[in-house]
Amino acid sequence: MQEVFGPPPEEALPDRIRELAELLLAREALGHPDGQPTRLVLVVEDDPMMRDLAVAVLRETVLDVVACETGNAAVDLLKERGGEVAMVFTDVRLPGGMDGVDLARAVSRLWPGVRLVVTSGFADDRTEALPENAVYMPKPWRALDVLAQVDRAVRHPEPPVT
Repeated sequence: MQEVFGPPPEEALPDRIRELAELLLAREALGHPDGQPTRLVLVVEDDPMMRDLAVAVLRETVLDVVACETGNAAVDLLKERGGEVAMVFTDVRLPGGMDGVDLARAVSRLWPGVRLVVTSGFADDRTEALPENAVYMPKPWRALDVLAQVDRAVRHPEPPVT
């Protein structure tokens, strides 16, 4: 992309959009040619249309995208690849024994360096149980807001608790 178009002109874009454009242009530069794992964003959403939309938005970032339908499936993936995950983007309402709030609390405790973004179309008191480090984003969310969270996950990751 950069070879064809080059970087966007400084004066043509507002600061925030320019920063996001630069982040997208850096996708290949942030890869790990030495064989180290690529950073991931994990999308946890049971609604196939919302999951596909989130995956489509996130696929354009510097992170690879992995999606699953349940909190339990997300925890299984985190057990295998937790060190690679930069961000979890989850819905509150998920099927099975673990909803998005439970997932966010588990991620906060077990993988504290992972950025947490929790979304829902239904505002209820369940979101009051979110950990302090989780960002709540009501549905319908805007793609730019999701991309801004990826930007924070990549540029300003939370240091792991030691």
